[in-house]
Amino acid sequence: MGTFVHVMKSALGIGILSVPYAFKNGGLVFGVFGAFFFAMLCSHSAHILVSTSYKICKKERIPVLGFAETVEKACAQGSATVRTLGTALRNIIDWYLMLTTVVVFIVFVGTTLREVVNYRTGWDWTERTYILLVGVPILFITQIREIKYLVPFSAIAGFLILANIVISLIFIFQEPLTLENRRMLPTASTVAPYMGIVYFALDATCLIFPLENQMRHPQHYLGCPGIVNLNYICLAVLYSFFGAVGYIRYGDDVESSIILNFPTENVLVSCIQVLSAVAVLFSIGLIFYVPTEIAWKKLHTKVPKQWTGLAQSGLRLAMLLVNIAAACGIPHLGTFMGLLGAVLNPILALWIPLIVDTVYRWPNDFGHLRWRLAKNVTLACFGLFLLVTGTISSVRNIIELYQ
Repeated sequence: MGTFVHVMKSALGIGILSVPYAFKNGGLVFGVFGAFFFAMLCSHSAHILVSTSYKICKKERIPVLGFAETVEKACAQGSATVRTLGTALRNIIDWYLMLTTVVVFIVFVGTTLREVVNYRTGWDWTERTYILLVGVPILFITQIREIKYLVPFSAIAGFLILANIVISLIFIFQEPLTLENRRMLPTASTVAPYMGIVYFALDATCLIFPLENQMRHPQHYLGCPGIVNLNYICLAVLYSFFGAVGYIRYGDDVESSIILNFPTENVLVSCIQVLSAVAVLFSIGLIFYVPTEIAWKKLHTKVPKQWTGLAQSGLRLAMLLVNIAAACGIPHLGTFMGLLGAVLNPILALWIPLIVDTVYRWPNDFGHLRWRLAKNVTLACFGLFLLVTGTISSVRNIIELYQ
């Protein structure tokens, strides 16, 4: 149950408030089918990655493997060139996940609270003031080392996101919905923005192994129904419904976040903003778990046993302070992080699982007519499309920011 809550929260965030805008680009019919397709794609990536890890662990009698370790062990089955590639990929994955920061989330919480509190009270506090204030509760949350103790925080965050959705639906259903002038299918120029929003909203690849490795019964993670499948079915239904009714209500006037369509003077709008900020605040502990665990694995052998607890606390504190300093000192960092995510997320979430599956099965374990190899090649080409279009979109955002 704890893993179910974590997986649900990792893929259910404030990004759902942008899904109606995605449906504006994708259209109602394509939008619904696309939500289910991307949910299946995320689930499939998790399945081939974790199932390959199971096979390697069983074959080499290893208790558990992490994300980067699975990639290296799978590539170790191949030629010298493939083994070299595996080592390079392991280092890249480790460093990317370790440097995955919570800066964007800290900035979001601080900025949102500034907008609400200053608007409602008439104060003129700066964004940096709110960032430093929210840094106090974040300091305590990020000191939690066991992922099972973060379950209540994920549960509360998930509940707050669902409360946001309910309040948004109150605004959406205030007037009768009509399908008049509503697009059913995307155009050539709008299909890419739709895919980018929905896919990146659903992706939670970096948490696949930390959650599965902490389970008492990891066999419940995959399979039918399995935690991963159940989560993505629920998310596909939720994203499809919310995206469809939001687009039907506002049509081509729907904003990038549906909150912007609601009347700002209404107190419920401020409630949505505060709930979003608190939900993200409670999610930071789970997001922060991955980079700190990777950093600790690299450092723990150099720390005397009697200093382990103090060293872990110091490492977490130092990494958090770096994030807070970056949030206060680097303007528009979120836009550049978006570019990094657009480049690396398709590689991490789609290409890496496909590479692991292909290398481990090479050369004769691809099924009848080598259908698995054809499937992997097709999905890799689709991943390239996502990478190119996402990068172009992020570069445009940066250009617009400085024009």
